[in-house]
Amino acid sequence: MARDTRDRILDTALAAFVARGIDGVTVTDLEQGAGLSPGSGSFYRHFRSKDDVLSAVVDREITRALERREQEPAGGALVEHYTWALDNLDRMRSLIALLVRDGTRLPHLDRIQSVLAEGGSRIDASDLSARMARGEIPARDADAVASVVLLAVVGHHLAERFFGGPVGVSRERFAAALASLVET
Repeated sequence: MARDTRDRILDTALAAFVARGIDGVTVTDLEQGAGLSPGSGSFYRHFRSKDDVLSAVVDREITRALERREQEPAGGALVEHYTWALDNLDRMRSLIALLVRDGTRLPHLDRIQSVLAEGGSRIDASDLSARMARGEIPARDADAVASVVLLAVVGHHLAERFFGGPVGVSRERFAAALASLVET
């Protein structure tokens, strides 16, 4: 039961922080949203403060993102990988929205950068290096190509989010074009 309550508080906090920003949310809001008696102090049985719940929200979202990364099919075509990456960013949309809204105030911002952004880029660079070694794609600076791909994928995702849909081309066409650029 305590775990369920904690999870309800985390879910409520993430949605509220995304919708109203960190400063726009009170502990009473979190209690009410989680089905606890507002103002009763029930929140404090699970978290010491709003900052504590924010830290737990960020930790949980990083963990979820890492778990999803482990589920990616290995060794597929680049177009499939880039499509998967865009879909994965959709699954991370709440964390991304929180980063856009209150990024510099988030706890563990350095961990988000090193684990998710830099870690993802390192994994992609390793995959690209292996493809280059097998002669599947032209030999280049794999780290730089992985960085360009990461920024392109994130940029496309953000453009879709900000403008409510595909910008210029569908994500399938985008992934295909990006794969084609990397493969030639």
